[in-house]
Amino acid sequence: MKRLLICFASVAFAGALAAGCSRQRLDGFLYDPKKEPPGADQVDAGIPSHEHLSVASGGETIDVVFIPAADVPGARPDVTMLYFHGQSNDIASSWPRLELLYPLGVNLAAVDPRGYGQSTGTPSEPGIHADVQAVWDALPGLKGVDPAKFVIYGRSLGAAFAIDLASVRTPSALVTESAFTSIADLVRDGVYVDLPVSFVADSRWDNLAKIPGVAAPYLAMHGLADDYVRFQYSQELTAAHTIGQPAQKTQLELVPGADHGDDHGPPPTLNARQPGSYVALLRTFLGL
Repeated sequence: MKRLLICFASVAFAGALAAGCSRQRLDGFLYDPKKEPPGADQVDAGIPSHEHLSVASGGETIDVVFIPAADVPGARPDVTMLYFHGQSNDIASSWPRLELLYPLGVNLAAVDPRGYGQSTGTPSEPGIHADVQAVWDALPGLKGVDPAKFVIYGRSLGAAFAIDLASVRTPSALVTESAFTSIADLVRDGVYVDLPVSFVADSRWDNLAKIPGVAAPYLAMHGLADDYVRFQYSQELTAAHTIGQPAQKTQLELVPGADHGDDHGPPPTLNARQPGSYVALLRTFLGL
């Protein structure tokens, strides 16, 4: 975010688009896709098996890692969780998060949208909008996967992908971690200058406009110490979902001491206080 603020300030106050703060570069910062060479799979006794799936989307190939449900008490191999990671990540770098989710005992389908990991292409809002739907439509072809029991989970930028998918498909539940309301709000709140978002980025990811239309139970987690994406965004999202979907369960979990990072974000912070509490929270919310 600091890079965004410095770049935006030079544009706003010096008019220095020529200094390297072009709209294209700011979109590049938003996504900052991490590439991963083939063969970079995690080898971990905690997750003994997984497979790569290739999903076609608009001329690109989207990499999905499918992890069968763990053989644990109360396992639900009929439930599949689609996991969307955040900015500057890929499936491999997100493996510790998948390890935290694995004890849930549901199938995990971790997605690298276009441009990330081993997926082809360049990230864009329309492209990723197509990618997440293509993955959703492809998964029912796997043996034992029940499309009526898809859970969508997104972290940070991935929360925007998750909300986008949940607004055009109907999951059994939506979970977001450290979500924002829109790119426009990030720009406005980050630099205290109210300029059109198109001046900064082509992508909008207007989660606040979409969340009232998500006809599914919604759990939002956010760290109270998050200085990258304000926790108030998750408050706004859950409030909007409650108004838009009064018949659906809406839950906000604000985690004291948790920040936006991989090591001290809501999931590891919850587990550090009481081992298994992260999984317990999800189990209770999802009715597993």
